Amino acid sequence: MKKILFIAFIATVLSACGSMKVYNSALKQIELGMTKQEVVSLMGDKYTTTGINQVQGKQQETLEYKDMYKNHFFFVFVDDHLNKWYKETEDKK
Repeated sequence: MKKILFIAFIATVLSACGSMKVYNSALKQIELGMTKQEVVSLMGDKYTTTGINQVQGKQQETLEYKDMYKNHFFFVFVDDHLNKWYKETEDKK
């Protein structure tokens, strides 16, 4: 019985860790000018759209990805092309 509980515990812990991603290899492939579809194909579809607006007649959209280390990666697209991206880290209290 203890063995079954231990296996269930380990499976739960591992599945929880699997839901958060580390993006190091994908970030090395990101280039300015990529389309939103190209970035999403590298980074995955688990993002949040944090803003959409018009800037000087062009559509600007910002996507946010979070990893397991409390890093937030923001990708800013202007007319569907990557204009800039940056990382912010949460305070680890």
